[in-house]
Amino acid sequence: MEVIDTKEIELQITTVSTQAMSMTVTDMTSYQSAGQVLLAFKDMEKHIKDKFEKPKKETYQAWKGICNWENEELAKLSPGVAHLNKTMATYKIAEDAKRGEQEEILRQEAIKAEEERRLQEALQAEKEGKKEEAEIILETPIFVPPPILETQAPKINGLGMQTNWKFRIININIIPREYLMPDEVKIGGVVRALKQNCKILGIEPYPEQSMKKVRAK
Repeated sequence: MEVIDTKEIELQITTVSTQAMSMTVTDMTSYQSAGQVLLAFKDMEKHIKDKFEKPKKETYQAWKGICNWENEELAKLSPGVAHLNKTMATYKIAEDAKRGEQEEILRQEAIKAEEERRLQEALQAEKEGKKEEAEIILETPIFVPPPILETQAPKINGLGMQTNWKFRIININIIPREYLMPDEVKIGGVVRALKQNCKILGIEPYPEQSMKKVRAK
């Protein structure tokens, strides 16, 4: 890649910047002078861009070539990775479903055992003449901590199952407003075309001005 010598450019930048920062526009003469210095900045901008254009293209082409090469090599891994992810995830889902069924069986058994314990406790209270206490025992909602069984899928050192939730749009017309994004490209096109005459609800067109270099007449 070509080595860029910027010493001359840096000297010119320092000179023009020092001149610019010392200027104040107070009349037509100083306005004209500021404009000439601004033109010098524009010329330097073009000069700098031209100087960097060739090495930028060379570097970009080299970078793009390496990226394409890298992507080609990575793509060769994709089929095997996708297959293993799919088959391992399928097995894991099936194992989780089995575990869920077993946990539900254990939960129902625990609820039944608790109901039986409550019933015996209420009967004992009633025998002892504590009818109100017996009613409270029977009416109190039963809570059984959900049993959690360990997964049967073996743990693999260096790997962990990751779940990524994604979405697809099924009806754009019923999506709540806070989840919608304005089409700024389309709005910008209308504003540039109509300028101050643009009438879009919620949009206020406004001008931004800056000097640019134009072809001398």
